Amino acid sequence: MNVPSTIGRIAAVLATVSALTALAGVAQAGTSRPTSMSKAEYRALMLRSEALNQKYGLGKQRAVPQGTSAAESRALMLRSEALNQKYGLGKQKAAAVTSQPTNSGRGFAWGAFGIGAAVIFGLALLAGAVFAGHRLLATRRGLTPSGTA
Repeated sequence: MNVPSTIGRIAAVLATVSALTALAGVAQAGTSRPTSMSKAEYRALMLRSEALNQKYGLGKQRAVPQGTSAAESRALMLRSEALNQKYGLGKQKAAAVTSQPTNSGRGFAWGAFGIGAAVIFGLALLAGAVFAGHRLLATRRGLTPSGTA
């Protein structure tokens, strides 16, 4: 049995498993749907959000509210923007609120912790395999590993 090729195979398998674990964790963390919601609940939430955006003229479509003329709507928007600037509200506050991740809240990010733990575990396995292979190779050649008598 060829020891270097066996060690190489073990190292390759461990590296592959570590890489796949890390990639799976990153892919899972990148989904926008909270894990506590089913697909149907998430879809219902998105449809409701879009309907409310259309009703109140939010988002890209931003239409004139029903029951007002274009001039009244413009006057209302200008007044609102002036009040927002006076009291430090509006875009400044909205930018601060929207810059936060929607699913983090104040809780601990267990998903990120799991990804990090899996990567560290894989690297520890890889380092252990390399160390064990080095010792095995040195023992087979009749050499003593450095640091032992």
